[in-house]
Amino acid sequence: MKNLSKTDLNAFMERFDYARGGELVSFDIVSPTSFKIALTVQDKNRAFDWVNLNFECSETTDAKLVSDAALKAINMEEGINISFEEEGVRIGFGSYEYLSSPLSLCTKTPKYEESPFSL
Repeated sequence: MKNLSKTDLNAFMERFDYARGGELVSFDIVSPTSFKIALTVQDKNRAFDWVNLNFECSETTDAKLVSDAALKAINMEEGINISFEEEGVRIGFGSYEYLSSPLSLCTKTPKYEESPFSL
C-alpha cells in the first residue's frame, strides 16, 4: 500500500480520472476505525485499461456508510472527491462534494494500491 499524500493528489486524481464511471466493488470493515474499499477505475497510464483501486483507511474519525446492497447502486458518474483538511483526509464516493457523497470517510492515514481488474 502507498500513502496518499497531498502533494501527489492532483496527479493521482487525474491519472484515474477522479474514478468517474468506475464501480464500487467492495467495502470491508476491518475494525471500528479501519476500512477497506475496492473500486474499478480506468488508468490513464495504462491506455485507460480497467484496474482495481484499493483504499485502506485507518484512524477514521467520521464515516457515512451504506449497506452492501446499496454499495453497487452508488452512481459513480461523478467519481470520488478527496480533500486534505485539518481534521483529516476526506474521501467521498459518488459525488463531487464530500457532504453530498452517499459513502464518505474522514481518515488520518489513507493508503491505496492498484491491482488487476476484477469484479
